[in-house]
Amino acid sequence: MDKDKPIYVVVAENDQPHKIPNSEAPFFDESGPIVFEQYTRLADFESIKSRAKQLSGKYGKCRIAKLEFIENE
Repeated sequence: MDKDKPIYVVVAENDQPHKIPNSEAPFFDESGPIVFEQYTRLADFESIKSRAKQLSGKYGKCRIAKLEFIENE
């Protein structure tokens, strides 16, 4: 992993109803905002902006965060 290259991830509000197969009622996830799984080699700012836009329709407002590792390797 390139230590000098920033890594970005999408953080979503997760406040939109979700359709569950074989259920009429929408599901609301009460656990709060979520961070999406992301391959770090592909996590450049432009691709993450695109992913945030894509996910916002299903998961609500999305923001972009830059990771900071806090423990030594």
